Amino acid sequence: MTLPDAKVASDWQGKGDEFFDNRDFEGALRCYDRILEMFPRDPDIWSRKGLALTKLKRYDEAIECYDTALARYPKEIYLWKNKGAALNKMDKHIEAVRCFDTAIDLDPNDASAWCHKAITFGLLKWHEESLDCFETAISIDPQNAVAWYGKGMVLRKLGREKEAQSAMVKAENLGFS
Repeated sequence: MTLPDAKVASDWQGKGDEFFDNRDFEGALRCYDRILEMFPRDPDIWSRKGLALTKLKRYDEAIECYDTALARYPKEIYLWKNKGAALNKMDKHIEAVRCFDTAIDLDPNDASAWCHKAITFGLLKWHEESLDCFETAISIDPQNAVAWYGKGMVLRKLGREKEAQSAMVKAENLGFS
């Protein structure tokens, strides 16, 4: 990698991210593809491309992006979480759980991975398992508003309304809206 190439790639990434933020996902893809022409091994750009493809509901292509990056960087937790999220969009929840399990194996203290797994269990209507995961996330990060909100939603589905309300208030107090 030469310095000019890095500068050009940085410029393309900035443009791609701006397109992404403005919900022009096709524009973002064009930029990320330009970077990948120069740096085909960059897991971050593969992930960004995967996220843009997910937004475009091109889930199979998104999974290919994550798999390409994971083939070289199998210990990148965010790639496993992004792949799992895309699999959830495809209603492939069991495969998604496996991705989140891999992320958790790599870092058992990743509260976000536990939340993703909890949400996936909820999609499967496995509410007790979902609750366990949200509680694990809270034990790791007691200030995690998403985990508290998720816990409240699961408790509500389990008919434990008083506990659900308490968790929802905690989530709101932590800034969940």
